[in-house]
Amino acid sequence: MKTAVKFLFIMLSFVASTAFATNADLEYKAVTVEDEFAKVNKLEQYLAEHPNMTYEQVKKAKPELLEGVDLISNTNTNLVPTKDMPLVGGFWWGCCLGVVGLALVYFVTDHDKDQVRMAFWGCLIATILWGVGGLWNPFGW
Repeated sequence: MKTAVKFLFIMLSFVASTAFATNADLEYKAVTVEDEFAKVNKLEQYLAEHPNMTYEQVKKAKPELLEGVDLISNTNTNLVPTKDMPLVGGFWWGCCLGVVGLALVYFVTDHDKDQVRMAFWGCLIATILWGVGGLWNPFGW
């Protein structure tokens, strides 16, 4: 009973603390948002009419379209597959995590054959070692 009362008290305190937590910076101002998108829409319409225009050409031909619009001329995205596994190579992912590690390597590296092959060998070696270790038990556990 005491545990249930404590749990209920804790949950009510969490609810009360989140109910009073507000952030004034998250106010939605429709006029400001529409004004910002109006600038982008003009630029988008111009680029739809002139599909072969580059950023530099637009900057020279129609600089007023770029006023107040912050564009990055050179973008690097993180959506490109890495082709390398983070922290350690594919072999160790397959060796330590087995089939799950093999699947992670397969999806993270976007089907990179070399990394997947290394993860497969790691998985196979770990399976053999665990299998031999399971058959040979000198302590009788």
